[in-house]
Formats: sequence, C-alpha cells, structure tokens
Amino acid sequence: MDYIREFFVNEHPFVPYKPFGFIHCICILSVIITLVLIYLFRNRISKIEEKKSRKILKIIAIIMLINMIIYNIAPHLFGYFDYKIHLPFQLCFISGYIFIFAILFNKDNLLKLTLFLSFIGPIPAILWPDLPSTFDDFNFWKYFISHHIFICASFFSYFALNYKVQFKDIIKAFIFANCLVLIMMPFNHLFNMNYIYSSEIPQNIVDMYPWVENFPAFIVIEITGLIIAFFLYLLIRKRNKELKNN
Repeated sequence: MDYIREFFVNEHPFVPYKPFGFIHCICILSVIITLVLIYLFRNRISKIEEKKSRKILKIIAIIMLINMIIYNIAPHLFGYFDYKIHLPFQLCFISGYIFIFAILFNKDNLLKLTLFLSFIGPIPAILWPDLPSTFDDFNFWKYFISHHIFICASFFSYFALNYKVQFKDIIKAFIFANCLVLIMMPFNHLFNMNYIYSSEIPQNIVDMYPWVENFPAFIVIEITGLIIAFFLYLLIRKRNKELKNN
C-alpha cells in the first residue's frame, strides 16, 4: 500500500525528470515519429474499414477516460488534493474530455474542434512539462496519456474517419479556446489559481526563458495558439486538395 501511495504522491522522486534530457527527448521523438508515420500513411489509414478505425479510437478513448478518472480520484484517496492544481480545468484536459465524448458517442463534428485543441494545448506541454520525476510517478503517465497519446489519436482520427475540416472550424476552435481562457481568468484571479496558464507563464518555462516574463501570459498563449493552428491548417488545406483531386 505504501508503494502505491508513493506512486501517486511521489514524496521521494526516484527517476528524475530533466528538461530535454534522455527521457524527455524520447517522449518528444515518440510523438514526432508517430505523427510523421500517420501522415505518411494517411491514404492507407483513410482506407481502413471505418468500423475498425472506430474500435481502435474507442479503445484509446477508454484508456484516456480511465486515466482521467484515476487522476481525479487519487488526490482525494491519498490526501494530497489541491484545488489550485488538481481540478480538470487545463485546456488539454477539457479538450481530452470532449475528444473522449466525441469518440465514444460518434460525434464527429466535435472532432473538428478537438483536432486543433489537441495540438494547441499538448504541444507546449510536451515541449516544456513541469514534472518532478518520470516512470516512478503517476503524474508522468497521466501526462503522457493526456498529451502524447491524445495528440496522436486526434491526428489519426482525422485521416481514419475522413471528416473534412474547413477554415471556419479553425475560427470556432479559436473562439472556443478564448472563451475558456476568459471564463477561467476571473476564477484564477479570485482563487489565486493558474488554470490554462492565463494568470502567469509557468515557472519552469520562465526559468528556461527569463525574457518571456516580460510579456502578458494571455498574449503568449494567443501567439502560441495561432502559430500552431496556422501550421496545422496548412497541412489540412493540403489534405483537402488531395481529397478534391481524388
């Protein structure tokens, strides 16, 4: 029981996390390689029987759901709950819940929204995570499933389910993300929280790039999101042309 508690509470980190160290780089490369392979084999993926594709995605969605259930229960069970940290109000978690719902209940229109959110939220978190340790800590596995696996599953769903994404879908995703930020800002200020990082840039990022502290957190979030959405849309626009020519 003590070992299980330590796995969740992580009072004595054993396998440390180092920014851009070996384990972190392996995690980043795993995502890059998976995304590249999905893109290179996009035509084969799009020809997989839809029933099989949905089965694969539902298995992933169930894994993501179990991950979040454990994440929400464990802090109460082992007595380390902190409302400033453990509420599921980060963009990646909210996007993940929408993705899980869309996959389990075949709501493909919602996947047009989560396709962008699955990149906008997880990419910064994948590059600059705030973790005390790795394999010996549940938070590492929660982080890997809700970011690395999420972004790959979302990208796979785009080709596997053959739903078409248009420019207006980017606008909707942009508006939705900004609404979440605007909703969280007063709560963050009132309760001294930092969900969706709308109050301040995470300290681990400031430690690496001190100059970023000179910019308002909201502006940094906006610029980062727009850059990621722009490059993703270039890829999607190319895919739309491919489908039109076929």
